[in-house]
This record gives sequence, structure tokens and C-alpha cells, in this order.
Amino acid sequence: MKSGNYINPLYKLSQIDASTVPRKISYSQWSMYEKCPKQWELSYIKKLAPFTHNINTVFGTAFHETFQEYLTTMYTKTVKAANSMDLEQMLQEKMRSEYIKCVEDNNGEHFSTPAEMEEYLSDGIAILRWFLKRRAQYFSTKYWELVGIEIELCTPASENNNSVYWYGFIDIVIKDTQDNKIIVLDIKTSRNGWNKYQKADKLKAAQLIAYKNYYSEQFGFPKDNIDVEFFVVKRKIQAESMFPQKRIQQIRPASGKVTQKRVQKQIDKFVEDCFDSEGNKNETRTYQAVAGKGAKNCKWCPFKTDYENCPKENRIRE
Repeated sequence: MKSGNYINPLYKLSQIDASTVPRKISYSQWSMYEKCPKQWELSYIKKLAPFTHNINTVFGTAFHETFQEYLTTMYTKTVKAANSMDLEQMLQEKMRSEYIKCVEDNNGEHFSTPAEMEEYLSDGIAILRWFLKRRAQYFSTKYWELVGIEIELCTPASENNNSVYWYGFIDIVIKDTQDNKIIVLDIKTSRNGWNKYQKADKLKAAQLIAYKNYYSEQFGFPKDNIDVEFFVVKRKIQAESMFPQKRIQQIRPASGKVTQKRVQKQIDKFVEDCFDSEGNKNETRTYQAVAGKGAKNCKWCPFKTDYENCPKENRIRE
């Protein structure tokens, strides 16, 4: 169970013990394969990828937990109780504790500075203050209820293989009690918000499409009654802009039947190509390295200079 987990008791019956399933895959694992099968092989079969922490993940975790605690209090208690919370102090404490934990995981090696931590904290406080003044524009308790925070998804990833389960956590799910519709929200922390290319990125959008599909499967809720949304919070806003700048972007990608089928078909192929009927990884097939247009897939890959395991001449460019 993740920190800050809350789920309406009515939905708990649809949850299973994830430790009992044969094999789990996640959006991050599948999306890595979609970009570059070789990176997936080196990371998940050969287990060569180093795990590194950075200030963005520290801030993202702390902000998520702070924001989610506010919403949990607002929906399960009162708006007044939520507004009385010292969110700024909470964010500071969560950033500090998360950073300490990450440094311990990193064998005591620091990866940020007090000045950088202070800058991120200041940005987070600015987001919270901006949001609290406009909270009713985004979240209301009238006709809305909280289904859950960090809702655990664990359900078969493909009809063709019951040994491989999709596993992940949905940041926020709220329900319109009048129309019996829900919104699945994923919080994204960003420096300047998403540009037109990020908004148009089908693989990025596929995270919420998959969540929609699997939420429907696990909880028996009609897909037609599920909307999805990226809730993007900006650390920085444009100074001296001609137009008022918002700290929040609400991005709702297309999630109709055609898109749902396309995403599920891609996941089905991933499961078919990479796992056997018992959920074991396919270690015998060839996994191609895909650099992509302008070698964009290699830019942040931990194996970009590992020419022994991923020879440069074998990388496919578009």
C-alpha cells in the first residue's frame, strides 16, 4: 500500500492481494518497451539499469502526498478542515523526509543542494497557494465524492495470458454522484507545463487509457462512464506575460473505444512477445535497440554509452 492510500469501503471488495499474482507489469515497464525493446531487456531481464534519485522525483513524491492528503481531508471530513491544514509545512517535511530516505538508498551520496531544495519548496508553496485560492474551480464536494487516493490496480493485463497482471496506482478517482460518472486523475509535476508535443504524445496519453481499461475491468464500472485527466502543476510560470498564467493544466486525452482498443492491442502484443503462459520473461528472443528520430530514445537512456550491451551500430534510427 502506498503512502496516503485511501479507498471508499464500497470498492475494497474488488481489490486482490498483489503478492499472490504470478507476474506484474506496469505502465513504466510497458512504455519503456514501446520506445526501445533493448532498454527493456537490459533493465528487466538482465537487470543492469542503475536506479538513481533526483530532485524532481523527491519533489514529485512530496507534492503528490501533500496534495492528496488535502483532498482526502476535504472529501472525508470538510473543506474547512482541509483549509486549516498547514500544507506548506507539510510539503517541507515531506520533501525533507523523502530526500533523507533517497540519500540512504543512494549509499549516503547527496544529489541536490540546500539552495535547490529551497527553490523547489518555494515553487511547491506557490502552486499550493495558487490552487487554494481557486480550489472550487477544480474540486467540489457538491455532488462529488472521493472514490480513492492511490487506488491499487491489479488485474490481468491481457485476455490472452492470465499469468501477467497490470499493476499500478491511480493518483485520484472522484465520482459525480448525479451522473454516476468518475474521473481518473493523474498528477504530473512539471517545470513549465506540457507543450503541444507532450499533449499530443500518444504513449504518454496511453497511461490513462490503460488505467481506464483496467479500472473498468477490476471494479466493474462502465468505460463509457469514465473520463481521464492529467492534472499538470507548473513549478514556473512565464514572467511578465501578456495573459494571466495558470499554475494548473487540465489535459483530457481522447479515450474513446478506438483509442482503448489500440492501447490494449499494444499491451497484448507486449505480453505475447515478452512472456510465456506462466508469466516468465522471454529471454531467448532478440530485442531490438530503437534510437528513434534524432536518437531521442537514447538521450536519457542509462545505456546510451554502454556500447558493449547496446552497440551503437545496432541502434535503429527513424
